[in-house]
Amino acid sequence: MENKILELFLYNNSLKFSEIEKSLKTSSNKLTYHLKQLVKRGVLVKNGDFYELSDASEVLIPYLSDKRAVLPVVLVHIGSDKEAFLYERVKKPFKGLLSLPGGRLLVNESVEQAAVRIMKEKFNTKIKFRGVRSVSLEHVKREEVIHSFLLILVSAEADVELTKVNENKLKIIPSDYKLVKKRGSGMKIRSLVTNVS
Repeated sequence: MENKILELFLYNNSLKFSEIEKSLKTSSNKLTYHLKQLVKRGVLVKNGDFYELSDASEVLIPYLSDKRAVLPVVLVHIGSDKEAFLYERVKKPFKGLLSLPGGRLLVNESVEQAAVRIMKEKFNTKIKFRGVRSVSLEHVKREEVIHSFLLILVSAEADVELTKVNENKLKIIPSDYKLVKKRGSGMKIRSLVTNVS
């Protein structure tokens, strides 16, 4: 119910209780409860007869949709196409397979900052960032697509133990194996900052 309420604020700056009730076709008791919870948590603010999305909650706007989105992931390649730093994944998808180190690209973070953070947080390792090598779109399927990732492969240097790639091909996530073997020639991803009023 709360997501449905918040979705109304994608297209409206402020709404009266009666407008929300009419749009959602729900009981006033149920709506009152959820609006109070959203106001209590600071997601919505009440100005007179109107409800508005709080300034702090505007970060939620890109996520207010019933559509699933592609997740941007930074993968760090240390080594060569013959040897690379790989680790065994402990969670799904690809649990138990060898993987390039990686993680989500966070809000307000450059690709380089993400690579440095990922290696520090997950492996307590300091890296020397070399650059973006490739960008790929991966769709993970069972019978249908269950995840989609925007894979940003970067190269870096670090003092870590490397794994032989060819000897472990069947133990490596197939997309990671392909990325290691075909690293690309290098590219830049520009960071753009756009101000909104």
